[in-house]
Amino acid sequence: MNLGRQGEESALKFLVAKGMKLVAKNFRFERAEIDLIFKDDESKTVVFVEVKTRTNKKFGEPVESITYRKTEQIYKSAEGFVVLNPEYIDYTKRFDVVAIMMEGKSESISHIENAF
Repeated sequence: MNLGRQGEESALKFLVAKGMKLVAKNFRFERAEIDLIFKDDESKTVVFVEVKTRTNKKFGEPVESITYRKTEQIYKSAEGFVVLNPEYIDYTKRFDVVAIMMEGKSESISHIENAF
């Protein structure tokens, strides 16, 4: 399993353990992709999650790799998701980041709600 997929699986387990309900993985709309999508029916919120995984800080913190262009792609994909899934049209949209640092067999996970 490649590093990105391994990070997504770790993030999925982490967020499900926090009580979040998975709706979709690796959702694509045109060329844009969102790693994980969750919902909270009680608060009527759909949460779009970008997962960034690194093995070292050579190129900075994982979250630092999310560029303006990447956020624009995530917004585009989120809009596409709502268009294709109209049951979420009245839901609030939230954009989170899960940053994972994997060093050897240990990993640290940081969940940033409303990241952008």
